Amino acid sequence: MACIFKDWRPRIAMRMAKGDKELMRWLNKATFAKTSNGYWLAWHQGDNVDRVAFLTPNHPEGEECRWLESWDKDDTIETAINYIESGEFKADEKEHPDGFVLNLFIKNPETGEWE
Repeated sequence: MACIFKDWRPRIAMRMAKGDKELMRWLNKATFAKTSNGYWLAWHQGDNVDRVAFLTPNHPEGEECRWLESWDKDDTIETAINYIESGEFKADEKEHPDGFVLNLFIKNPETGEWE
């Protein structure tokens, strides 16, 4: 289970932005969380989560954050956290090492289908 922080995380934001002023402004308004498997996440609160910045547990020093974007406007931060903590995300990360934007699909435990 992820730990969601109510306050701003300046050290994590600086690691995520790596000097990008526009990204730092975006992160200044973000909510931060750390997943149970060591990923740091940042997103903007709202009805849906269409963009999540993240750092991997062994994120390369000097490299800015990667992005997870949702194609489904009904996704929530819980959906994103479940996806990252599921282990399925790790496989996608290996397939897309350059930080490509990934689609948030979760396997429905009842139907076995990816949604």
